[in-house]
Amino acid sequence: MTSETHLYLNDSVINNYFNLIQKQYPSVYCFDTYFYVRLEKSKYKSVERWTKKINIFSKRKVFFPINIRRKRFAHWILITADMDKRRVIYFDSLKNHYEYKIHLDILSYLQQEHERKLGYPLQNWRIVRGSNPQQSNGSDCGVFVCTIAEYLARDASFNFKQKNMPSFRKLILYELFIEQLITVDEDVDEDSIVDEIDRMINNSLMNR
Repeated sequence: MTSETHLYLNDSVINNYFNLIQKQYPSVYCFDTYFYVRLEKSKYKSVERWTKKINIFSKRKVFFPINIRRKRFAHWILITADMDKRRVIYFDSLKNHYEYKIHLDILSYLQQEHERKLGYPLQNWRIVRGSNPQQSNGSDCGVFVCTIAEYLARDASFNFKQKNMPSFRKLILYELFIEQLITVDEDVDEDSIVDEIDRMINNSLMNR
């Protein structure tokens, strides 16, 4: 956990942002941050009712934002189930904190959920580690998770780095305020992202 605790995104911010992603991209389903807490503690039976009204395998992607808590360390990661590629992908903005057990837990959940919902085994799925921009501080992991998820939801290439996180932090705050996502063009150079985000926010304000 960083000493810059006022910069660390909490569950409420993450969950509200992922709700915006799910609203804007209906082919994506987002679990909330409490899902894995329950799964890790009490296994599949404790979460099987979470999908009572939804078949997650009808979606294109499923997002699992997860907060890793180990003593004084807290860190956000994103695990994505890519239904088309049959992969469970682990996205982490810190290189040396990979949690293999968490990765396997999500695959196991998908296997059990598939068997229960569809009546036959999940086949030919792999767990892989995603390639994504890395953070260089102890407070921006939540901003990375939100930004990575939004880009993945629209199949955009990552065009941002650590230096862009203050701008994305501002964008996330504004998006939550207006309850709508504003898409950053994936073709914009990372050096121009600050100006692009400012322009988009200003345009949005003028049109409200």
